[in-house]
Amino acid sequence: MNLRVLEVLAALGCLILFIALLVMLPGLMEGMEGLAYVTALVAFIASLSTAGYMIGKMAA
Repeated sequence: MNLRVLEVLAALGCLILFIALLVMLPGLMEGMEGLAYVTALVAFIASLSTAGYMIGKMAA
């Protein structure tokens, strides 16, 4: 598969994960909404970084 397509698919998948976490986590962590948003952001950054690392490894 073309690496550009794979990068776009990984970015879209991570964005969907981020939106899902933004919607779900505040309801699950009632009383700690701030921590829920930070957790969603950290999970998004971690998943996007991991995807980028794996794609970079494939390109090399």
